[in-house]
Amino acid sequence: MKSTLIFLIALFVWPHAQETPEINKKIISFCDKHMGKKVGKGECWDLAAEALNSSGAKWTPPYEFGKELNNDKDAVLPGDIIQFEKVKLVYPDGSWKEFPQHTAIVYKVIGKNHYTIAEQNSNRKRFVILSDVDLNHLKKGRFSIFRPQTN
Repeated sequence: MKSTLIFLIALFVWPHAQETPEINKKIISFCDKHMGKKVGKGECWDLAAEALNSSGAKWTPPYEFGKELNNDKDAVLPGDIIQFEKVKLVYPDGSWKEFPQHTAIVYKVIGKNHYTIAEQNSNRKRFVILSDVDLNHLKKGRFSIFRPQTN
């Protein structure tokens, strides 16, 4: 029974396991170097834009951050860019978060639709911080995730 369970877990995880691209690693490194600091004018978009530019990514402003991922099929990786549109999350404990229009960087993948994000201009903080976002509790709005591209 135990070996069957391990096999089934491996069968599910293996196709979704993916090496983090070098460009994504550069974006995370950019976030690390700027943690607690204001990037650009302190807007949320400035963090993603400057991280993409410094990593040599090819993208089209304002919101085409690379290849858009299919959230149901593609693995999300640290360094991917997430764009929120009119999002409201309501957690089981009654707490909530809203992102009318917000851009952030996936810093760490905790689970399916559950991430630590690097962001700024959130909660009146115009400098880079890390926040937990569990999109499994999405009540309204939509989000898109983009894989940075080099060419």
